[in-house]
Amino acid sequence: MKYLACDLDGTLLKEDHSISKENIDAIIKFKEAGNKFIISTGRNVDSIYDVFKDYPEIEYDYIVACNGSIVLDKNKEVIMNEYIESDIAEGVFNDFIDEKDVCIHFEADGQHYLVESKGIECTSSHSKEIDEMVLYFKDRISVEDLLSEKRRYSFISVFSTQKDIELAEKAKDLLIEKYGQGLEAFRNQYFVDIAPKNCSKGNGLRKLLEINNVGTDSLYAIGDSYNDVSMFELTKNSYTFHHVEENLKNIANNHVSSVKECIESIIK
Repeated sequence: MKYLACDLDGTLLKEDHSISKENIDAIIKFKEAGNKFIISTGRNVDSIYDVFKDYPEIEYDYIVACNGSIVLDKNKEVIMNEYIESDIAEGVFNDFIDEKDVCIHFEADGQHYLVESKGIECTSSHSKEIDEMVLYFKDRISVEDLLSEKRRYSFISVFSTQKDIELAEKAKDLLIEKYGQGLEAFRNQYFVDIAPKNCSKGNGLRKLLEINNVGTDSLYAIGDSYNDVSMFELTKNSYTFHHVEENLKNIANNHVSSVKECIESIIK
């Protein structure tokens, strides 16, 4: 039996957040062969369910969400759930809430919000993609309310409204330097994904392998960004795409054009 851990955005999902028929058919074929399919993403749980409600034909076995801070089985039973300390989260918020080109969103206690900070304002300098993303987060929270209450944060993300990868890389480095003792930070394109300490996609997958009593040779992983590196480092069966950044391509052992191509190479 083989276990495939698959990233969502930029990997399984197209730019319009849909899944191609060829990838759907490949996943179904993979499952019919008796294998396990795992969603492994920086997205929060509700966002994952929103995606797959339109694709009931895709049967996943596990979810590794919020970059490994939450791990669930297909029946929504919690296997692992870790949190960022409230004091550390508040420090992160204070570092970014006054930045006009940065938006912040988070998940805490099962709910996710976009912070009504300076970066939330839609201006003509934003791309359509960013404006649509801002509008997607219907639940908003004011800075005052954000800082007035202690919460258990599963996931925090900051992203550049200018889609500035260099800005995201600098933000990631700042977070690791200031708060590395209490959190993990990964650059995911122009996002910075922030997870509880010792949480990553790789560690979430390691937990799943342990409870299923299988080794890393049975694990295959595909992704397109730096928050996928912990998956690549866990198994020799790592896949990324021909079009990704060269440094990332150097970490993954296999390069493909699609999830379908990855699956075909696994079950050939």
